Amino acid sequence: MRRFLTLLSTGMFAFALLAGVTLTTASPASAATIAATTTCSNGVDNAGGLGLICEVSIQNTITASGGSATVTVRECHGAAGDPEALCSIVTSVLTEPVTAVTQCNDATNGGGGTLRCSVDIVNTFIGLSATTSAVSVNQCVGSGDGFTVGCVPFPATTTGATITQCNGSANGGTLVGLLCTATGTESSAHLVTINQCNGSTNGGGGLVICSANMTNIIVLTPSPAPTTAPTAAPTTAPTAAPTAAPTAAPSAAPSAAPTAAAAPGAAGPRAPTAASGATAATPLSVSGLRIARAMPFDLPLFGSPSISSLFPGLPDTSVGTMGSVGTYAAVALGLLALTTALKIAPRRRADWPGPSHRTAQILILLAGLGSLARRRSVERPSDTR
Repeated sequence: MRRFLTLLSTGMFAFALLAGVTLTTASPASAATIAATTTCSNGVDNAGGLGLICEVSIQNTITASGGSATVTVRECHGAAGDPEALCSIVTSVLTEPVTAVTQCNDATNGGGGTLRCSVDIVNTFIGLSATTSAVSVNQCVGSGDGFTVGCVPFPATTTGATITQCNGSANGGTLVGLLCTATGTESSAHLVTINQCNGSTNGGGGLVICSANMTNIIVLTPSPAPTTAPTAAPTTAPTAAPTAAPTAAPSAAPSAAPTAAAAPGAAGPRAPTAASGATAATPLSVSGLRIARAMPFDLPLFGSPSISSLFPGLPDTSVGTMGSVGTYAAVALGLLALTTALKIAPRRRADWPGPSHRTAQILILLAGLGSLARRRSVERPSDTR
């Protein structure tokens, strides 16, 4: 029984020790400070088999009146085989530029420790006449038990260098690896010093990977934010195609038909005038032929007798004033009637027309002959021209 209790107490003690080690591993010591002098994980994780990561990124803006900075730090703690078991990322904006970074010094000195740390800095000079040169380096001095093939540059022993790293580290035998690089430029207008990975991981079987880079950008004149006034799209006024003025085709002036001038002393045609007491002319119809042309002179026919009264059997049409065509028709009818009367007189005395009929026929004949003679006398000058 006593032996059993002794074994039980011994087991509980061992469990407490293991639990303590586990708690220590799971609870990383956060040692990052973001400021003008930034620090991360110095003097931590020195038990055996632990791993540490610190990554610092800095954007410095330097002006004649001071400047500012944006700083981001990623920090991880864990076992050597799993250093990213617990990580944090912090970003801060400072009202002044960062001047120094110090990290990963005197850390992970237990056996089999791993150390991975880096710094990346960009300095932007606004309105300053700054000059740059290759960054100065002091690294891998007294490290790796003399195995320094992974150090670039090497040897690098500048006193008071801008970058000082990996000195007195990775010793203790059974070296896993020592990889340290330093690159970039620096400017005396604003120096930022980097001090990292010094005096660390010396428990034997360690791994050290550290890097530092510095970039300097010079902007002599601050560039104001471009403000471009909106430009109206050019509008070209449409140009009308030139059109020739229409030219009127020359047209010959219409010439009046030549009019024969009246011979001197010859009287022109006289406009018809209505005789006093004459009635308006009415068409003369002879055997279905309508004659409607006015006479060049007025000839009243004794109360306007009808054709049917003069010549029985013809349609009854009153005659007022007869024209030239009517004159010829009257003459023809008179001649026809007279001839017929003369021919049939010896044969049929009983049918001889009465005196009034013969008188009318003779008058029509005479009127027609007179009208014809007068018309010929009027038209003779134009016929002889």
